[in-house]
Amino acid sequence: MAAIREDLHKLIDTTNDERLLEDIFMILSSRRDYEEGSLWKGLTEEQKRQVIDSESEIGDESAWVSHDEMKRRNSIWLK
Repeated sequence: MAAIREDLHKLIDTTNDERLLEDIFMILSSRRDYEEGSLWKGLTEEQKRQVIDSESEIGDESAWVSHDEMKRRNSIWLK
């Protein structure tokens, strides 16, 4: 871990890209403040139900749509 920490410090110290530094800061601070299960706890009951329903739909291959079919259906947006 010490090597990664040292390499990260070097990269940060040698960049002049403020946007990159902001992104790194956001990533690190969000990971530091992350609580296990916080995403699920933040969902409404309806959103939780939709997630659970979608999990059961994944196993139903008859509901799957091929990539080519999705491109065809959405061709108006892909132009």
